[in-house]
Amino acid sequence: MKKSFASYVIIKLIHKLITLIFVILLIYALLRLAPGTPFDQYLYQGKITQEQYERLLEEWGYKDNFITGAAKILYGMFTFSLFKMKSPVYNKPIIDLISIRLPYTLSLVTAAYFFGSMLGILLGLYCARNRGSLKESTILWVVLGIRALPVFWLGMVLLYFLAFKLGLFPYLTTSELEPQNVFHHMIDWLWHSFLPIVALSKIYAVSYLLTIRNMVTEEYTSDYVTALRAIGLREEYIVERHVLRNIMPPVITMMAIDLGFLFGGAVVTETVFNYPGMGTLIYEAMWNKDYPVVVASFYIIAVAVIVAITIAEITYAYLDPRIRRG
Repeated sequence: MKKSFASYVIIKLIHKLITLIFVILLIYALLRLAPGTPFDQYLYQGKITQEQYERLLEEWGYKDNFITGAAKILYGMFTFSLFKMKSPVYNKPIIDLISIRLPYTLSLVTAAYFFGSMLGILLGLYCARNRGSLKESTILWVVLGIRALPVFWLGMVLLYFLAFKLGLFPYLTTSELEPQNVFHHMIDWLWHSFLPIVALSKIYAVSYLLTIRNMVTEEYTSDYVTALRAIGLREEYIVERHVLRNIMPPVITMMAIDLGFLFGGAVVTETVFNYPGMGTLIYEAMWNKDYPVVVASFYIIAVAVIVAITIAEITYAYLDPRIRRG
């Protein structure tokens, strides 16, 4: 049975909405299972009485049962009032906390994604054109070795040697200087953020290198490439006008999906480098049992991932009608 493009899009959006609800409820359930509240330390230190402690739990919703708490979370999610709630730790609206941290994460993710994907694509094309050579083998061995390194371990190694030992980069990811102009601000930010950018981009540099190499190598063995070579066309022309055009649709789809998942990788990277973004905010909120901030932060990450995947699926279905058949 064939499906129209509009019905395909509607079905996909319903599926993604259900997925988003399930993810938020799962995160809330896991948080409820974790012991402790933000007010425990005040009670243990004698700063508040037991009556005040119980009143704070009641006021901030920590004594709600799961159904009531989940209903409040879902209501806040659909009405966006979740971001207007106050954090019990910072005593500020969640939107104020996120509005300060989110630009840092967006800039880090954008720079890491651009650097990693472009480097991976260029090296993948280079390896495909030099397939079977010592250069390709050397690059692949190095890449596979880097691929096995965890991001948090690579981040700590970069921080230790390049920041602490050699002093080439600052170990603080925020500048204490007031930028004189936009250019000075960009250079200063890049200098302070270079190490987390490198650590975060390695995943996508390796992934795109291997993917592009395999796809281009497969295209090189196609009959149409052999025919184009037989009529005397230059190798650069064949790659630019034919090979790249054929591999671009799946590459664009992969890039859209990876862009959403990059937010998840940023959480670990920001924690290692103490980068003042969403990752550090989530870590601090989870450590302090700040449930509203954790749920709101993961809500943004989940929406980013789901939107990226949805755009990729809809774009691919538009380009290839066979996908819409069910």
